[in-house]
Amino acid sequence: MPRDLRSFIDANEDLVLRVPKPVSRDHLSTLIVQANRPVVFDNIEGYPGWRVADLFFRDRVAQAAVLETTPDRVTHVLAERLAMPPRELLLVNDAPHKEIVLTGDEVDLQRIPGFRHGGRDPGPGIIVMNICREPDGGAENFSFTRLSPFEPRRCTMLIASSPHQRAIYEMWEARNEPMPMACVVGTHPAYEIMASYSIPDHLAKFGELELVGNLIDERIEMVPCESIPLDVPAHAELVIEGYVLPHARREDGPGPSQALYYLPGVTQQPVFEAETITMRKDPILRQHNTLMYSDHQPLISLPHEALLLARLKAMGHDVREVIYVPWGGTLTCVVQMTPKTAGEVRNVLTAALGERWPSCKLAIAVDDDIDATSAEDLVWSISTRVDAVADTFIIPDAKGHPIDPTARQSGDNPRDVLFSKWGIDATRPPLQHPERRARFERTLPPHHGEVDLKDFLG
Repeated sequence: MPRDLRSFIDANEDLVLRVPKPVSRDHLSTLIVQANRPVVFDNIEGYPGWRVADLFFRDRVAQAAVLETTPDRVTHVLAERLAMPPRELLLVNDAPHKEIVLTGDEVDLQRIPGFRHGGRDPGPGIIVMNICREPDGGAENFSFTRLSPFEPRRCTMLIASSPHQRAIYEMWEARNEPMPMACVVGTHPAYEIMASYSIPDHLAKFGELELVGNLIDERIEMVPCESIPLDVPAHAELVIEGYVLPHARREDGPGPSQALYYLPGVTQQPVFEAETITMRKDPILRQHNTLMYSDHQPLISLPHEALLLARLKAMGHDVREVIYVPWGGTLTCVVQMTPKTAGEVRNVLTAALGERWPSCKLAIAVDDDIDATSAEDLVWSISTRVDAVADTFIIPDAKGHPIDPTARQSGDNPRDVLFSKWGIDATRPPLQHPERRARFERTLPPHHGEVDLKDFLG
């Protein structure tokens, strides 16, 4: 049986927090950020039959469940699977999400229990994975967007997150034609990794969906849409079919970014008009709360962590982990490594700061005895292993990210901004200087790692 969101939840019942009591839609955002683990709300007030799920990527433990590996192997396993040849998609005739088919006036986006993420959000939003294709059967794009309904069948569509998606939409606009788009909600979480992935040039003839099968070791089944010329994953909870209208814009936002600010604020975004909704009878609305340290930060970073890890290892560096720490708002990259020679760490940090995505502002290198996912370890390492003059450097006027309130506008495009980048070497001296390195050996308890407190409980 192909894997879907339900099979993933069932297989990880010890990890997933179930909330059976009735929950107001208005309380979902603040409750999600308190969950700290994958969570499913089984009873949404005013929306009988609906459930809401979130936080499947919050930390390495959750990510390991998605990839069926261990937390310390997440980026390594993902890098290996992303390097595998794409798998051909399998077209099927029917799908579980076709249990209910709504068309015409039956379609009402405002009946879907999307919710306000931040206190200043103008209205509820729905986070979806969307599929679009270049005109005349060209290349396909699979990415994320936010729909903000303002009428039963119309909503704004946040197009800022995917350059390829913007380029495809501009092709349709140049022809003065609406762009067919399918919005997919509630698949196995592995699909979401690929919706966050920027396809490298050598795989450009394929789409992100052809790589999903490598993550879960199966051919991905696709099914034709009801009203638009696109195929969608067969094992989804909900699909919204429709068109992005040409030359139509409407105010969108403000909405919170992954840096937890309302930047870039209110923008003009395209208008999407829904034609058809297909869904299961008891749908699970998989959402990504954008506040605090939720899926919004780690999910969009995860595939790029794996790519950077693979690049650094290919350069000969002994890198153990790469993580854009959630509490850094995707602006801080931590690299765990064992430095071998003087100057090596500076090269690694410069490479991380030069990555095309996500234009990170701060890169920190830590040694192999540091847990790169721990803020406590990170601060201890910086406090005890960094000389501010010798171990830090600054790159002024580098390409920045508009989500950062310190960024400075450099052109007419609001995405053209500059900020200063900096690197911190919080590693021990390299292996070539063993006597100096020994000075920084961390003090640990006797028999550290040999016993586990859990074995002595109960």
